[in-house]
Formats: sequence, structure tokens, C-alpha cells
Amino acid sequence: MSDDYRPNPDRLLEGIQKEEEALSKGHLRIFFGMCPGVGKTFAMLKAAQEQVRQGADLVVGVVETHGRKETEELVLGLQTIPRKKIQYKETVLEEMDLDAVLERRPYLVLVDELAHTNAPGSRHPKRYQDVLELLEAGINVYTTINVQHIESRSDLVQQITGVRVFERVPDSVVDRAQQIELVDISAQNLRKRLQEGKVYQGDRVAKAEENFFKETHLHALRELALRYTAEKVDQDLQDQMLVQRVVGPWNTQERLLVAVGHSPYSARLIRATRRMAYHLEAPWIALYVDVGVQLDSNDEGMLHKNLELARELGAEVVAVRDVDIAQAIQRMAHERNVTQIIMGRPERHWWDILNRRGSLLDQLVQTSSSVDVHVIRQEEQKKEKNMRRTPPALYAPGASYWNTFWFIVGISILSEVVNPYLGYRAVGFIFLMGILLMGFITTLGPILFAATLSVFVWNFLFIPPLFTTHISAPEDVMMCFAYFFVALMGGFLTAKIRRRDRDLVQRDQFNRALYELVKDMATAVTETEACLSAEQNLEAMLNGKVKILLVDPTGNLERRTYNAAKLDEKDLALSLWSFENKKKAGWKTDTLAESRCLSLPLKGKNALVGVMLYYPRKSQGLSLDQENLLETVASQLAMSLERLQLQTRLQDVKLLEASEKLHQALLNSVSHELRTPLTAIIVSASALQDAKVSPTTEVRNELIEAVVESSRRLDQVVENLLDMSRLNSGVLKPKKQWVEFGDVIETIVAKVKSLVQSHQINLSLDVPICFLQIDERLMEHAISNLIVNASRYAPEKTQISIHLTREGQWVRLKVIDEGPGIPTANLEKIFEAFYRVPGSPAGGVGLGLAIVKAFVEAHGGRVYARNRQDRLGAEFVIDLPYVTPPAALMETAT
Repeated sequence: MSDDYRPNPDRLLEGIQKEEEALSKGHLRIFFGMCPGVGKTFAMLKAAQEQVRQGADLVVGVVETHGRKETEELVLGLQTIPRKKIQYKETVLEEMDLDAVLERRPYLVLVDELAHTNAPGSRHPKRYQDVLELLEAGINVYTTINVQHIESRSDLVQQITGVRVFERVPDSVVDRAQQIELVDISAQNLRKRLQEGKVYQGDRVAKAEENFFKETHLHALRELALRYTAEKVDQDLQDQMLVQRVVGPWNTQERLLVAVGHSPYSARLIRATRRMAYHLEAPWIALYVDVGVQLDSNDEGMLHKNLELARELGAEVVAVRDVDIAQAIQRMAHERNVTQIIMGRPERHWWDILNRRGSLLDQLVQTSSSVDVHVIRQEEQKKEKNMRRTPPALYAPGASYWNTFWFIVGISILSEVVNPYLGYRAVGFIFLMGILLMGFITTLGPILFAATLSVFVWNFLFIPPLFTTHISAPEDVMMCFAYFFVALMGGFLTAKIRRRDRDLVQRDQFNRALYELVKDMATAVTETEACLSAEQNLEAMLNGKVKILLVDPTGNLERRTYNAAKLDEKDLALSLWSFENKKKAGWKTDTLAESRCLSLPLKGKNALVGVMLYYPRKSQGLSLDQENLLETVASQLAMSLERLQLQTRLQDVKLLEASEKLHQALLNSVSHELRTPLTAIIVSASALQDAKVSPTTEVRNELIEAVVESSRRLDQVVENLLDMSRLNSGVLKPKKQWVEFGDVIETIVAKVKSLVQSHQINLSLDVPICFLQIDERLMEHAISNLIVNASRYAPEKTQISIHLTREGQWVRLKVIDEGPGIPTANLEKIFEAFYRVPGSPAGGVGLGLAIVKAFVEAHGGRVYARNRQDRLGAEFVIDLPYVTPPAALMETAT
């Protein structure tokens, strides 16, 4: 490769940032295997013992020995962080104590089984999330994982073994590893270890042999693990070569590249490259280099056809802009570590002999000494085809030539004015400056026309003898030819620079538009937002109309667009064909080419999520950049829609789980709350029927009182359930009217006294007359719940204080008890439905405070709880907005 090779700055920056990030955070070393029993934990502990011998500060976060004696011996002598015990239902589970490890901050921690699912109640649901937090804290980690637990390989493992893997680790986590150590063992030796009981114990051995540990399965899993390790090492090698500017490629893995153009013979090269890549089991790239030449419709159609063929055959299609095809191929070979370049045999032309660089093949062979160049024979071409050459890009609208003519006329008039003062030779420089100026505003054709016309005008009007094309002085002849050459080359180079600037501007606009689009899609919270963003950006950039159809919950394509717009029957049929066949079709394709729109299936990672229709406003086909933009946006939109769909499903699953938990909690609580008073009622009623049990009036009165009290309790439970049901359905609305709030509170206290007989209620009304516009029944229910709640948690014979004050535009009611108070962490949660503070006394379903909050907020108020400052106890505060009552109402009160 040439010594002046410059790496892609974007990829170089990405590699440097990746290295800097690795230096600022902990290092991850993964001991990787094909399946359980290969010795990953054993290898990790051996490496840990070596680190301890070298003086490293190492602790064991969690290591699963599975009763293997040789593994347990390696743990001896290593400092171990005690595991955290977590109570789950009736079982005590043990997990790694993440907080203890973070507080200890060792140099290195051992965390076995990266894919493990933590016990409910842990900080993170997955152990790999614990590892990520350790890495972020700058702690190095040794861990283990099997190939079946890697997200991108889990489907293949299921196909091989028939076993579905539920514990999976995202590939991005494994990609963070600075080192992956493959722990390998042959299938025969692993089965021998299994039979010896070194993998599983008891009956599990026979079941494992018949299922997961079949020899054919183990061979396939071993190959899968080896391939994954090789891919990771190859990616690390490319990153290092890029950052350290190592001149490659190194043939650690074959990677092929074929240059594709608008030639009809490119299809033959593409197929040949596909065959070679298949036999080598190697990835391959189809590269198109845009040199800025305007292609006619036939050539552009052939180019699109060739690139589409490459995509269908599995190539990674890459399009770049460069004026030098050979340099572009060399640069791509460097960046992608290409080992073999495939190209056709070029024709020999007479200008190749004059051109010291030679043909494209000569340039590649001379400068690509470390890359193999394969030349594929081509079919014999007809003679007349050999004579066909691509004409120079002289085409320009007629107006350009007309404007050029008058521009030269203007310069001629100016030159005629200054000629007596400067002389005819200086006039030539005025014409030359005009030609250079034209290079910034027009194309090559008008520049060539201007150069020819200006030479003629200069000769005819200014060079002696005047008004003739004859030139008498030899130096003037030389000046004429030199002027024409300099004008032509200067204008051409200026136009070339202008074209490059235009390409840079277009590329910058494309990148910015794509960035904004991706950002909008990443922040979109609904499918409508994502589709609208893609639609608006594409219509602005491609000058066409875009329609998007999504799939319904059953996986079928909707008959209308995402915004409910109707589709033409032909367009709908095109969309259905594209959706069912997973291919683009319609306008400017080989399938249903008569259609007025182009249909692109939106392919997510797991399934199709919809179809995008593009309606061009012009019959001219899309350029390669525009087509790439359209497909890139379609791909980004598909991923965004799939992300939103997965989020929706996850929310549905969480909602279902929460609903199931609430249902179970409600069933348990309500059954208890209903059964207790019902049992008391039944027992008391039965006793009343039996004269022997209730012989005296005093006993009968006690039984009747028990029935009444239990009935009230039962009525309160039912009332709470009904109110919560009405609130959730939106049926319950406050019916506000003016009432004297002090009277309402006194009435409530009188009613609840029988429910809180073991407590003393202290009522303090600092506002003598306080009219509020409220729903008296709802507010009575809310305040009653607060008083009953206070009596339930406060010890008997203690006071419950009720204070009414007015503070500015708020009327404040406080219910204060002398109970144990509320844990600070639970102050915000106690107003949630069905929530009860851990350790609460039996009774209640956790709806009372939720109803209080809903009723108060329905009145435009607020409610909150806090602990008392003077002593133990809780203080519940209700703030209701105060509005000046009508004057007539106040006069009546006074």
C-alpha cells in the first residue's frame, strides 16, 4: 500500500474515542465457552490466582462452584464478599452484594455467570447490569458466559439444540470486553466429563446426554463459539490497525471487494465474487465510485440494476465519491481490511501508453502489493461497442450558452474601452479572468464555448492585423495557443473545484438531514411521530410524496396509512405484494414497473413492521445518493417502529404483571376484609338465635353492637371499593355546593366517634365561619378515611387532633395522630392504590388514602403526609382552594 495512506477521519476518531473510554472505565475479561462444563469458572479462578500472586487487590463477588471439588479448592484463599440475602415469598435467595463491592472498590472482582437473572428485589434484574455498573465505577471484572446466552446467537442455538434460551446478554455488553478467552474442549472429552458427574449430578446426566449434550449438538456449538471468538478478534484487530495506522491488510480473515459500475459486464463480476465469497465463507463488498460524471438514463438504470443484484446476493453495498477510482478502491481496502480485489480485464487504449499511471488494473497492481487482485475474463465485445466512448460532460441548457455569449460580448466591450491604455496583450488577461470567473457559475460545455469564442474575439478585434484571423507575430500565435490552453484548463479546474464543493455541500446536507431524522426517530414516543418525521424529511429531500402503512396487531398490513389516509387499489396491491415477498417493487424496478410509486418493505430485526410508498413528482429516476437515502430512512424507520412496538409490548407485559399482582393482592385483602366482619356478624346473629348463649339483655345488646360495628366496617370496605371503581371509570364527579366547612367537620367527627371509640378526638376550628364550594358527601368520605386511618395506626388511648386553619388562598385541614409515624421512603407511596406500608397491622385493603387523594384533587386541592417534629406521629394535610363566597351567603351566616 502507498505510504501516504490516510485513514478515514470519522472511523479514526471513533476508534480513539473507544480507546479513551476503555481507559477511563473498568476492563472486562470474559471466559467464553460453547456450553456448561467446559471449564470457564475453573479457568477464571486460575487466572484470578495468578493475579493474586502478582499482588492484585481481588475479591470474589459471586462464583458458582456447583459442588465441583477442584473448583472449590481454587476459591480458597480468595477474599469473598458475603452474598446478599433476599427474601422472596417463602424462600431466601442469595445474590452478589453489589453495594458492598462498590464500597470495597477492589482492583478486580470475579462475577460468575454473566447471563444470570437476579432475584426479585435486586437493584438490577440481570447480573450483566451489575457488571456494567462495576465497569462504570472503574472496577475491572472477570466473568463467564456460554455462546447460547449471547443475544445474536440464541436463535441459532435453539435451531441446533431445540432448547429455548431465556437468559440472554446483549451483544453490546460482550462488545465492551477488552479480552475474550475461549475455553475450548472437544465434544468427546466434554461428554466424558458429563458421564463422570463433573458437569451435572444424578438423573440430570442421562437427560443432558439425550438432549443438549448430543455429540452433533456439541460439534455445532463448538463451531459457533469458535466463529464468534474469531469475529470478535477480527473486529478488535481492525480497530487497532485503524488507531495505530498499521498498513494492512493482514490476512487473518478473507474479505473480498468488487468494483461495480454502470457497465453491463459488472453483473458477471458480481456473480463471480459471490461464488468466491461462498467458497471462502468470507464477507464481500460491492463498491461503486461516483466520479461526478453525469450518467444518461440507460447507464443509470444499469447501475441501479447491478447494485440491486449485489444486494440480493448478499453483498455490503458501499457508494463513495472520488475523482480517482484507483485511490477510492485502495482507501476502502485499507479501511475494511480487504484481502482480495476482483475486477474485469480492462481494454488497452492508446492513451494508456501515454498515461504514465496506466490503466486502472495497472494502478491497483502497482500500489496494492499486499492485496490479491483477481482479473475475471469477460465475453468478447463487438467492434462497434469498442468504438463507443462516453462523451465529455458538455451538456448544459441552451440558456447557459446564450448567457455565455453575452458575457463574452460584455468583456469585449470592456476590453475595447481599456485597449488604448493597456494594449492588446493585457486585454488577453481580461478575457482569461472572465473564463476563470465562469468556472464558478457554469459547467464544462459553456466554459469550452467561452474559451473558443474569446480566442476568436481577441484575435479578430485586438491582435494586429485587426478584423482578420491572421496573426503576423509568432509570439502572438504562441500567446493565442497558450491563452486557449490556460483558459480551458483554468476553467475546467475551477469547474471541477466547484463540483467538489457542491458534492461536499450535498453530502453535508444529506448527513445533517439524516442526523436530524435519526434523532427525531430516537426520541419519538409513538409510531405516528416516527412516521411523520420520516415522511416530512423524505418529502423535503427527495421532492416526492411519501405514504407509510403499518402492520396491525395480528401482523397483517393495514389497508390505510398510519394517518388513516385511503390508498388507491393498485397502490394497495403493490404494497401487499412488497409486504408478502419482502422485496421492493413498483416504479423503476423489475417488478410491477408500471406503478406510479415505489414500495419498500420496512424490515425490522425480527419481522416486517410496514411498507413505505414513495411517489415521485418527476419521471426522472432517483440518483444513487437519493436511493441510498430512501433505503437508509426506511431501515431507520423500521428499527424505530420495532423499538416502539417492543416498548409497547413490554409495557403491556408489565401492566399485565402489575394487574395480576394487584388482582391477587385485592383478592387476598378483600377476602380477608369481607370475611372478618361477615364472620363476626354470623357468629353474633347465631348467638342471638340461641337463648342459652344470650340469656340476658346485656349479652344480647353486646352481640347486637358487634353486629352493627361489623356491618359498618363491611359497609366501609364496600364503599371504598365502589368509589375506586367509579373513579377509575370516570363516572364519579363532584357535585359542588356552598357549605359551612366547620359544620361539615363537626358532623364527620360525630359520625366516626363510634368507629374510633378507643381514641380521643381533639377538634380545633381556628376559622369561625368558613364557606367552601365542595361536594359534601365526597369530602365527608375523604376526611372520615383520614380519621379512621389515624385510629388504626395510633395506640389506644391516644389523641387524634383535627385542626382547621386558613392560610392565604388555601383552607388547611390537619389530622394529627400519636402513632409510630411513616418511614420517609414511604411518604410518597402511601397514597397509591393497594399500597400498604410494610409492617402495617392487619386490616384494610390499601384504598382509603388513594380515595382521599382522588377526592381532594377532584376539588382542585392537594393532600400530603409528613411526620411530626415535636414527637412520634403522622400528620396528614388537606389543602382546599378558598374562593370568596357570595355576600348574601355571608350575611345569612352572620
